[in-house]
Amino acid sequence: MTAQHGDYHIGNMIITPSNEIAVIDFNRFDIGDPWEEFNRITWSSSVSKYFVTGQINGYFNNDVPDEFFKLLALYIGSNQLASIPWAVDFGEDEVSTMINEANKVIRDYDFYKTYIPCWYIGNYDEVMKLISK
Repeated sequence: MTAQHGDYHIGNMIITPSNEIAVIDFNRFDIGDPWEEFNRITWSSSVSKYFVTGQINGYFNNDVPDEFFKLLALYIGSNQLASIPWAVDFGEDEVSTMINEANKVIRDYDFYKTYIPCWYIGNYDEVMKLISK
């Protein structure tokens, strides 16, 4: 168990006046499984598959265990289900956003026929091959 931000994704990152990245919005802070912290990564994957691949590879020092992806699929799926009723209090537009995000996640996981999302590129060597083309 470890301390968690609870809503870690690029929407909660800012660039400071000194050009450093800072993380904001700690109102969902809690204690839990450190791998659960990746359950909001889908918001970042919409912006850059390279960023999220680097985030995962960096966390695991480029040796990502298969178990991580299996558990990540569960964490993301359950988060998507919970986000739709959560959004009700914030209006129809927010519910629509969450339904669209849930549909995106379903596609990312090929209707859960796979536990590795389509936005994950691979280890460092595979990413470097893609970038150098």
